[in-house]
Amino acid sequence: MTQPTPAPLGTRRTTWATATELQQAADTLRTAAPSLEGPLAGLADPVANWLDETANALAWLAPFREHEPGHRMWQTATNVARAINGSQP
Repeated sequence: MTQPTPAPLGTRRTTWATATELQQAADTLRTAAPSLEGPLAGLADPVANWLDETANALAWLAPFREHEPGHRMWQTATNVARAINGSQP
């Protein structure tokens, strides 16, 4: 039995409010991608995809439960999103 083809990124997004920050950062990166030059030029889309996928997979649980396996990944994604969104101190 083969796995179904996953929906393209951007067509499915979680509606959990905790995912908003990561989704906003992903959108910011995708908007900036065409204007990036040098070594950063190729990073915008993969990082944006990672932020969206992390939001989809973990927004419902990881932010609230430190003992869950995804909590550290969630914290990393949140730190990256805050740096992109300019909301990190």
